[in-house]
Amino acid sequence: MSDYSMPETKLGDLVRFYAHEGADPVMAFVTQTSARTLTLWAVVPGYGGVEKTSVHHRDDPGLAEFAAWKETGVWDALPADPRVAVLSERVSMLEKRLNAVAPKKA
Repeated sequence: MSDYSMPETKLGDLVRFYAHEGADPVMAFVTQTSARTLTLWAVVPGYGGVEKTSVHHRDDPGLAEFAAWKETGVWDALPADPRVAVLSERVSMLEKRLNAVAPKKA
């Protein structure tokens, strides 16, 4: 088995979960991380959600070696929203302006 390292995630991140190859993705929240897998809460339209344990990233080379790993589904990262970067820059500019006009505390 390779020295594969899955993309970095943290508790509460949103990812895409695929129940099986060819399935449409659903949004899922990361509820636990380990060295090679995630535990997810997959949002299921019309049902609510379901916990998915031991979910590997879709690029994990171990999926080819151990076919049973695919039975728990796979995940990948949501694409970055460019609006977040724009909003972050605007907040930073506003903070600088406020700091420039705010009275100094003694």
